[in-house]
Parts: sequence; C-alpha cells; structure tokens
Amino acid sequence: MKRLLIMLAAMTLAVSVQAQDVQLREDHPREYIVQQGDTLWDIASRFLTRPWQWPAIWQANPQIENPHLIFPGDRISLEFVGGEPRLMVGERPRDDVDDSIRRLSPEIRRTPADGPIATIPYDAIEPFLRRPRVLSPEDFEGLPYVIANIEQRIMTGPGDRTYVRGMEDARPGQEVIIARVTYQFEDRSANGDEIKLRRNRIRHGQGAVPSSERARGAVWKNTIGRIDRFDYPVIGYELWEAARARVLRPGDPAILELLDGRREVMEGDYVLPIDYHVYDMTFMPRAMDEVPEGASVLTISEAYYGVGHYQIVAISLGTADGVQPGHTFSAFRPGETVRDRRYSPFSRAADRNVTLPDEYAGQLMVFRPFERISYAIVLDGRNAVRAQDRLDHPDRRL
Repeated sequence: MKRLLIMLAAMTLAVSVQAQDVQLREDHPREYIVQQGDTLWDIASRFLTRPWQWPAIWQANPQIENPHLIFPGDRISLEFVGGEPRLMVGERPRDDVDDSIRRLSPEIRRTPADGPIATIPYDAIEPFLRRPRVLSPEDFEGLPYVIANIEQRIMTGPGDRTYVRGMEDARPGQEVIIARVTYQFEDRSANGDEIKLRRNRIRHGQGAVPSSERARGAVWKNTIGRIDRFDYPVIGYELWEAARARVLRPGDPAILELLDGRREVMEGDYVLPIDYHVYDMTFMPRAMDEVPEGASVLTISEAYYGVGHYQIVAISLGTADGVQPGHTFSAFRPGETVRDRRYSPFSRAADRNVTLPDEYAGQLMVFRPFERISYAIVLDGRNAVRAQDRLDHPDRRL
C-alpha cells in the first residue's frame, strides 16, 4: 500500500508539471548512458532547458517501479509518446547501435555494487542534514549549557568531562549533542527593510542573547556616535554540532563525558537531544504555487563573495511558508541603483536615480526546511549566488 501511495503521488506530480510548457534543449542527445557520480538533475540538464521539470517527461521502464532507481550503465533515451517528450529507461545499448546516436562512456558496466543515482549529490548536503539545527527563540532559551570543563580547561575533547547546567532531570547513560551557536536570524521587515531576514554571525565568547533579555532600541558600539544595528526581533538560532556526550551523573551541574566530536567543547556551548529523523532522499523537484513576497537568500556557506554549483545557502522561507524538500527556486541579484548624470543633483530623486533590473543568478533546491528558514543547494546558474539575492518561480530566468 505504501508503495502504491508513493507511485500515485509521483504520477499526480508529473501530471501537474506536464501541464506547464516543457522545453527541450536544442543540443539534447537522443540517449545518454548513466555514469557513476551522475545525479537525476545532471541528466535532466542534458535534455531540458528547465531541469526541475524532469518529472513531467520521465517514464520508467516497466521493470523499474521507482523512477529514482536508475543505475550507472542504464540507457536514458528521449522518445515521443503521443507527440509529448518522454525520458525512457532501458538496458545498456548493444555495440551495433547506430553510431549517429550520441552515447557517452558506454563502457560503464552496472554491477551490484553500484547503487542507484541520487537526485542531488548526497555528499554535498550530508553535513547540513546531520550537523546544524535551527531553533526558535522559545526553544533556544531553555537549553542546558556548558558552565565549565574539567580542570576549567578552555577546550576539551573525547574522553574528557564537562559540566552542564539545566540537566537535573537527565538520566545516566543518556547521549546528547553539544552544539555551538553560529548565527542568529533576525526579522527586519518591521522596519521596512527590503530583506526580510538577516543572519548575524555569533562569535564564540559573545554568546547569543535570549530575546527576553535583549535591550530595546539601538545597540551602540564603542565607536562614538555609530549605530551598529537595531534590535530586530530574533526568529531563530543556528547551532552546529561540536561533539556528542554521555551523561555520567545528573545534577546542577551535571557531569558529561565527551564521546566524540568534530570540535572541542567550550564554556557557553549548548546541549541538544539527538535528532534521529530519517530523511527522504528522493527530493522530487517542483515549484511552489506562489513564491512568498520578499523571499531571499540569507547567507552562503564557506564563501564570502558568492557560491555556485552544489554549494549550500540558507533562505528566508520555511515550513511556516509551505516550503518542503524539493521546492525549487530561481535566484536573482537585485539591481543596483545608479545615478543618471544627465540630471542635476537638484533634480527629483525619481529622475536622477535609476534602479537597474534584477539579474538571474542560478537555481536552487530546498533539501532541509525548518520553521522559518531552510537550507538549499545551488544546482546551476549563470552567476554566483549571493546573500540577499531574491527568490522567484524556477521558470523565471529574466
């Protein structure tokens, strides 16, 4: 029954996408041999101008019940059924097939060790499926926290002990995650700012101040007369796993033993329950019925200028906006405002200041949504995707 429901859902989705205009690339091949390391998105990009629409033209071989079970060595061919394009899955072509058919690496052999290809590369998104957590201010404020390490060391690692407040009710042997706040997300829409959310980096030692304790009004830094930022409402905190630990003795403070970790544990780190959620890795690409106004890229990972193919971004949409894994968007760089020098500096602002059109940057797909924020992977694009890029329907390119 579960398999039947999955197949019906996929068929319904394919019909809804098929109702849209599906365009083939002018240089598309007649067939393609799946290679190790390919993804469904890569293959769709060879045939379609809009790869996110591949479910509309995918038709699996009768022997393959799940269209995601495509293996290296399979032959993907473009056929027309009733005048409509279809991608068909077949066996590896024979050596006597017409040479006019475009084939890439036909020597690849399918073996039982070759697993099915993925929609998007798992190794690119795996750290963001396992390591970070985005919490609401309400959930964040009640977290247990590290008060000190053994012998008051600045940093500790596996095998060491650390002391945590807020775990009086923990049970001995319980395993937990110790995480560090990396960013806080703020809602700036109340002040009429163009970008709905902003992500501020938290330096270790600063800590993240719970919203109930934050001062209202402007926050002034040491530079005289300089306003660094306003006190915008915090809507979420991003925490990254530093280590895993086991409770040795509950209490105030509780004693924890560090089991393993990617980072040292420090005073001020927080304790989270282990997330045992199993993720659906099919990621069926699709568009939202309507992209919420003001949606944007919040931040980019491991880069300062911009990110490209198979890199990760955070966006200002989440489950509260109806976002689900597989939702696909086009990102656009906001046009700059320039001065028309033919007008005098004393002319009307509407005449002398001109905002240039937005420029298409790339397409991205959500793979892990939270309530107000989601992580997405950049799949293709013309330019680097940057923070503050606007999001729109994936069909839009201009």
